[in-house]
Amino acid sequence: MRRPTLPPTRRRALLAGALALAAGGAAALPLAAPAGAVLLGGGVLLLAATAWHGERAAARLQQRLAEAEQASSRLDSRLEEAQRRYEQILHHASDAMFFVDPHDGTLLEVNRRAEEMLGYTCGDIRHLSLGVLFPGRHRRRFLNLVRKILKHGHGEEPELLFRRRDGTLLYGAVQARLGWLGDQRVVHGSFHDVTPSVHLAHELRRYNQQLELLNEIARRVAKGQEISSLLATVLDQVVGNLGVAGGGIFLLHHQGTEMHLAFHRGMPPELVEEFDRLRPGSGLIGAVAASGRPRMSVDMSKDRRCCVPAVGRDGWRSFLAVPLLADESCLGVLFVFERGPRVLNRHEMRLLQMVGQQVGPLMKSAQLFDELQWQNRLNQASLRELERSRAALRDNLQQLERHNRMLQGLEQMKGTFLSLASHELRTPLTFICSGAELLQNRAADLDEPGRCALEAILHGSERLRHLVDDLLEAARLEAQSVYLAREEFDAAPLLEGLVADFQAVCAQRRLTCSLDATLSAAIVRGDAHHLRRALGRLLENAVKFTPEGGWIRIGTALHSGSDVQALAGRLGRFSATFFNAPRSDRYLEICIRDSGIGLAPGEEERIFEKFYAGDDIASHSTSRERFGGKGVGIGLTLARGLIDAHDGILWAESTGPAQGSSFRLLLPLQAPEGGR
Repeated sequence: MRRPTLPPTRRRALLAGALALAAGGAAALPLAAPAGAVLLGGGVLLLAATAWHGERAAARLQQRLAEAEQASSRLDSRLEEAQRRYEQILHHASDAMFFVDPHDGTLLEVNRRAEEMLGYTCGDIRHLSLGVLFPGRHRRRFLNLVRKILKHGHGEEPELLFRRRDGTLLYGAVQARLGWLGDQRVVHGSFHDVTPSVHLAHELRRYNQQLELLNEIARRVAKGQEISSLLATVLDQVVGNLGVAGGGIFLLHHQGTEMHLAFHRGMPPELVEEFDRLRPGSGLIGAVAASGRPRMSVDMSKDRRCCVPAVGRDGWRSFLAVPLLADESCLGVLFVFERGPRVLNRHEMRLLQMVGQQVGPLMKSAQLFDELQWQNRLNQASLRELERSRAALRDNLQQLERHNRMLQGLEQMKGTFLSLASHELRTPLTFICSGAELLQNRAADLDEPGRCALEAILHGSERLRHLVDDLLEAARLEAQSVYLAREEFDAAPLLEGLVADFQAVCAQRRLTCSLDATLSAAIVRGDAHHLRRALGRLLENAVKFTPEGGWIRIGTALHSGSDVQALAGRLGRFSATFFNAPRSDRYLEICIRDSGIGLAPGEEERIFEKFYAGDDIASHSTSRERFGGKGVGIGLTLARGLIDAHDGILWAESTGPAQGSSFRLLLPLQAPEGGR
């Protein structure tokens, strides 16, 4: 059935009404619309409703798009914040961090700590060759680490060597694992500087090797091995432990006037012949034999001290020689050499010196034993003719054997030297002094050479007695067993008497010794005898180290307890107990100044150490008058110990060599009589 057809004008009106309804409602329809027009209007209404729902859907879609944009903006903000946090963590981390391409090991990115440690920027490192950053075999170790991480997902390298931009090297402990950098698969990890620990471990390994060498030598020495076999073994052990090209041992004969190459390793025959012609004093080895001091050379081919040209042709470079010493006399020379670029350093020198200190006494003992055997044979021949001397000769042999055992014991028990001195030196010294005094009573029966010899014996025994007394006093001070009288006395007469005692010695040396001021009411409680000895040692020290024409002045001053306490920061290093003890109200300061040779920087504390007496043993002397003569190095130790025992403190001051020195001490004073 066909639908009615509307005229074109009516159809346009209905379309306009539908559009009006779609725009704003049904009021726009004509009131006189026929039924067909109403049907068409219903369709328009349906169309308008559909458009309205579409608009609402579009609005909801718009709202959802806005919400999605807001969520995206928030996600972008969070992503930016996460990126900033990542960069802060990366660049402010205490350890160096890195990212590596797992395929070729190329460094992609490093943090600021890594830039500081290596000296390269991140941009520099991206274009840096691995061979530059990881020297030698460490490049291969780094690539092996990357391959290990690709296989297992993680890995570490405790000692990977890096080369900084300035060419210096550092050891890094590396820990890394497989991960992502954005959408890129990377190896990321961190490392920190373990160079001090690695160097310490290397030092410990080297010291362990040296200790093993010394222990092996000591074990062989303890076995009583024959001296020639022992020296050959020692040379083998030294060359093997140090890893050098070769070495040798010279032995000295005829009181050090001749020497010969007894053992050698790694030397061609023609070089051995030239070395066998060396004499003490010629070349580096001869200088060691003559002086008893070690010598070393970085390049023997350019060293003018070398007097054997063949060593240059043999390719010798680094060289080190040390003396084999016993009782401060040189018995031989141990030397090693290297043909490669390695340079023997002072660590190896100290090791060889320790070897020499172990071997030297053994060589001395072997020489003494040979001498004893020869003496024994001579004595046996004499016994057949002189029966009445049998007992005396036997006693001498036993005494020599005891002395030999004593020398070995002293080398092994240096720490108990003072105790041995109190038991082993005092008794024979008493015999010598007693015998010399007995002979002195019969000096009239002696001729002039005999009297001179007796005078020398008396003088020498007296010096030795003073030395033994000093050693025993040092032992008592260490054991805190020195008896001190606790009596009150005036310090002024003590100082005046002390200056008077030294006037004769000072006049002999053309020195001026004076007391600057006179004390009053300086009452000290203690032992006047021991305090006088302590001050006497300080004056004696000033006399020894002041050249002729110089001056020595003794000054005094009084200080309050608060003034003394203010010195704790400057003088605390000179005494561990003085500033912690109860404070006295008043203190007496005694200052002994001189115009002598002064002190080198850093010696202010060391001069009070036991047996510290400088580095030139040839200048040692127990004389009280000789300029620059050095004793065994316990005079100032004893003075300090006695001052400490009086609850005082002793220290030294000097502005430098040739500027004179001052020895100052503080002693607590007794309160005045009325204030007790």
